[in-house]
Amino acid sequence: MKSLMAGAAMALVLVSAPSLGWADEAHHGAVGASVDELVAIAKSMNPEVQVMALEADAASARIEGAGSLMDPKVTFLVEGWQRDFPSYAPRSSTGGTDKTIRITQELPFWGKRDLKREIAEAGAKKAQVLKRAVENDLVAKVKVAYAEYHQAHLANDLAKNLRARIDTLAKLAGARYGQGLGRQQDVTRAEVEKGMLGTEIARMEAERRKARVRINRLLNRDLAAPLIEAPNPRPIPPKEALDLAALTDRAQSSNPELVAQEATIQGADRTVALAEKSWYPDFEVGVGAMRREGRFENYEAMVTMNIPIQWGLRDSEIGEAKAMSAAARQRRKAREIEVGNEVQEAYFNLDAARQVEKLLRENALPQAEIGFQAAAKSYELGRTEFLDVLMAEQQLWKTNIDLLKVQLDQQMALAEIEKLIGGEL
Repeated sequence: MKSLMAGAAMALVLVSAPSLGWADEAHHGAVGASVDELVAIAKSMNPEVQVMALEADAASARIEGAGSLMDPKVTFLVEGWQRDFPSYAPRSSTGGTDKTIRITQELPFWGKRDLKREIAEAGAKKAQVLKRAVENDLVAKVKVAYAEYHQAHLANDLAKNLRARIDTLAKLAGARYGQGLGRQQDVTRAEVEKGMLGTEIARMEAERRKARVRINRLLNRDLAAPLIEAPNPRPIPPKEALDLAALTDRAQSSNPELVAQEATIQGADRTVALAEKSWYPDFEVGVGAMRREGRFENYEAMVTMNIPIQWGLRDSEIGEAKAMSAAARQRRKAREIEVGNEVQEAYFNLDAARQVEKLLRENALPQAEIGFQAAAKSYELGRTEFLDVLMAEQQLWKTNIDLLKVQLDQQMALAEIEKLIGGEL
């Protein structure tokens, strides 16, 4: 009878291999079947993206106005209005006066309006790219939060699975103690280990809830809104599909920050050209008609232009514009170097995490599982101490957690690479 009890308990331990799946269940109102679904919701609902979209619309609306003429001016003039002696006020009647109505229009020198429009177009392009940069950053955050949510589920499931196996061992230890084959310390240690795993389960559950809150905040949803409880992690591209040189070139040409700085450079160059054209005069033309004694007797035409003789003013404007253009170029060059370095760092982080995962999955984890099962079997046969079983169990737990961490590291490195290149791989 004793042998039958021990054998049945040991069979439960050996067949309880880690199961990481979740039961199929309905998730009413839940989202998150894939990261792509979450990204699509975030792009449409995130308030920061909406703000940038409105700012981009505002910048686009400024283009037409930037190249437009100023409104014409209408002047009504009364001349020869005599004084009402001895008062200093004019007479109540305007009889005998000359009345002139005049309309004038300011005309900038040729090319200035086009330059102003091009400056506005560069600003609109920059606003659109900055919107894309905010979306790009948001997508990376969603991907990382989704990976953390997935890792928390896996870790929680691992802890529950391992606690069930320890619970079975604790029952075996209790049975052995009741039969006079074991020690009270073994039962106590088993209960302590179960308590520690219960603490890990509570901590992982808290991490899962925090990851859900982060995702809902990025999606502008209620923080307690449900997410699908069985997240689907993104596959990591094979190493052969990732070429460091190609990734670096793509990042330095397509990174939203760099594209926005390129638009800044274009606007700065147009500003320099506009400042240099300030040496050319602007004009104001007008026509008018003079009315006297109830009849329009004379007409007038006028042309006015400013005389650009303020050397210091124009030299300072041109110098400022050129300095801003040079600064924009240097800023882009510095950021281009940083982006290249960040791509390499993320690439090597991904590669290192991939190698560690391979070692853990192919070597450390199978050995840890074999060691735990061997220790449990030896304990059943009375060939080893229960402490050895616990040490093997803790090694198995640590190996599983290390595997989850390097999987998360890969997801984070992949999200960083895609953020830097400005799109999906």
